[in-house]
Amino acid sequence: MNHGNASRAVLVTLVCFAVSMIDGFDTLMLSFVAPLLSHTLHLDHAMLGRVFGAGFIGTVIGSIAAGPAADRFGRRPVLIVALLVTGTLTLACAFAQSAEQLAALRFLGGLGMGGAIPPVAAITAECVPARRRASFVILMFIGFPLGAVVGGAISAVLMMRYGWPFVFLMGGTFALAMLVPVVALIPSQRVVGVSHEARAGHARFATVLAEGRAAPAFALWGGVLASMIVSGFLVNFIPTMLNLDGVPPARAALGAVVLNLGAIAGALALSWGVRRREPFTPVALALAAGGVLVCALGFFIGAGGGVFAMLFAAGACLVGGQLTFPAIASRLFPAAVRASGVGWTMAIGRLGSIIGPVVGGVLLARHMAFEPLFASIAALALAAALALALSGRWRHRATTAADTEPGENGTLALAEGGH
Repeated sequence: MNHGNASRAVLVTLVCFAVSMIDGFDTLMLSFVAPLLSHTLHLDHAMLGRVFGAGFIGTVIGSIAAGPAADRFGRRPVLIVALLVTGTLTLACAFAQSAEQLAALRFLGGLGMGGAIPPVAAITAECVPARRRASFVILMFIGFPLGAVVGGAISAVLMMRYGWPFVFLMGGTFALAMLVPVVALIPSQRVVGVSHEARAGHARFATVLAEGRAAPAFALWGGVLASMIVSGFLVNFIPTMLNLDGVPPARAALGAVVLNLGAIAGALALSWGVRRREPFTPVALALAAGGVLVCALGFFIGAGGGVFAMLFAAGACLVGGQLTFPAIASRLFPAAVRASGVGWTMAIGRLGSIIGPVVGGVLLARHMAFEPLFASIAALALAAALALALSGRWRHRATTAADTEPGENGTLALAEGGH
């Protein structure tokens, strides 16, 4: 890649990074305002849970629908629609007067935000040579936890002064503002050497799994599901469990922050580690290490400052490993079905992030001891590691165009006006 193409690739990746930050902020936006929202709209925990669930369901459906659409109509048009839907519906949330209205708006807005990641993952993957694809996509997706951390800090300050609607107004404005750099800086993309028939066949699920991709894809998705159940449980319930074990509430709340900070550090390390090798094995090793750390947490939780160091390391291995999933999907699926493959991967991941808190809440309500509870979570992490390792092994046996796409060193052509 020459200097001009390299600069453009970095610029495009930065735009996609910003979209990823907005996705992270949007995903946790309701969590930030939930206490004030519950008081103002008189929502009980059950009603609030339905609002959370509506948004998550919307993102699952959006991820599944956006991938095939991006493969057929182009990455940029689908991303533009996703940002328009997200921005408009998030702004509307500021004016909701009931739980029912808010749930409907979060569901519809979730369709948009769930639809943003498949095209930005494909755009990032297709603007760099194949050998650098995984590291660039990982770096792009680090924007997700960073957006959650930065957005949470900003929201904590502003919502106490301006009220909870301001957080939705801010999130919606950010999403709509991103339309300017997306339209100005992200080119339309066409995949050189992929037939019109191949592009048109994206919508059939069988096409995503064709050419021997079924076994590695199902192994990947199984690992993604198990891993996201683990992180969904940890991120949502670590503060609660720390508090139950005697840690003061203000200090316990830092548990989720430390996990996310560890995730950023872990993803950065993995992006460096996969520059010259397949991402499957390093990520599998990270998930396995995370499983060991989670098992140990069951014995050391509440033991003082040392537990936060363990949480940081567990976040680096587990949540940091999960930030590589769009990159792994971009590696597994060839250009003609790449956005579809990423969309299915993200949808399954979001499903796991719903299952984790639900199952965790049931287990905690039954007063399950921490040692067996964390051992069960660790077993899921180890299962995810095994699934990722198998996916990488089976991928080598599959016939795939992912690493043999035409262009300079596997680079996809960027061209105005193409798909």
